[in-house]
Amino acid sequence: MTPWQTLRRNPLVMFSLGLLLTLYLLAIAADFVAPYSPYAFQVDGALLPPTRIYWRTREGRWLGPHVYPTRLGPVSLETGKRPLIVDWEEPSPIRLFVKGSSYRFLEITLPLPTRWSLTDPQLEPRTIFAGFSSDRHLFGTVGKGYLNLLGTDDQGRDQLSRLLFGARISLSIGLVGVAIAFPIGTLVGAISGYFGGWLDAVLMRGVEVLMTLPTIYLLVALAAVLPAGLRSGERFLLITVITAFVNWAGLARVIRGQVLSIKEMAFVQAAQIMGGDRSTSLCGILFPRQRPMSLLPQHSRFPVLLSRSRCLA
Repeated sequence: MTPWQTLRRNPLVMFSLGLLLTLYLLAIAADFVAPYSPYAFQVDGALLPPTRIYWRTREGRWLGPHVYPTRLGPVSLETGKRPLIVDWEEPSPIRLFVKGSSYRFLEITLPLPTRWSLTDPQLEPRTIFAGFSSDRHLFGTVGKGYLNLLGTDDQGRDQLSRLLFGARISLSIGLVGVAIAFPIGTLVGAISGYFGGWLDAVLMRGVEVLMTLPTIYLLVALAAVLPAGLRSGERFLLITVITAFVNWAGLARVIRGQVLSIKEMAFVQAAQIMGGDRSTSLCGILFPRQRPMSLLPQHSRFPVLLSRSRCLA
């Protein structure tokens, strides 16, 4: 039975995988799924609660799902609360695939370095893929009313839209961190376990030094050193890239242990006796055999990288 067949038998694993894929799809299609731009604000719309959806007008006439323009009134001196004022004269029907703010679907823009420097690095956004121009959104309203499913923030911006766009940064940080740490840890661990001797001793002492670094203090130091002009997404991405280069040590130790056990098996020694060189044994036999064990620890790296980036938010 293959590892994938074993995972498919576990309903909790499949549910978690489906949830993770759904979150990634929502983050990728945030321009289309989000009803509004994350920077668009509503006049007199600060700190609004989630919008209530109505099906009938006040007179009892069926209108389908719709909302009304709402705003918060002045603070009451008696209760200390701000009453919610609803404009019952302007019903706004809720529709699918409505027109809204224009965007470029699937546009890929990455902050790439234009000047390498430890004291004053410069990053500029570069468009890798221009995407497709559109102004259609998955759902929205037709009229003056706004559909704020999660309410608005203190500047009148839609919370759901900002949550979807913010998920792009958070989820991409996990991917970038794992994509950097995985090949480094796999390569160092495999070389250390296969060749052994003085090379194994040198590599493992370096791994132990990296594992002794206090991660949270390293992140705080990096956040203080980085220039203040960087945007939050660029700052998180740069910190993730730097920490990923020093957080592959645990994976390297796991891979080293796997390679030490696999290289003593009979079929590996038989391949060497039949004339197979070291590169063939390392790349053609050992790497595929330890692949499941090398991929398994990477699932736990996503929440670790996300929690560290949130500490610096």
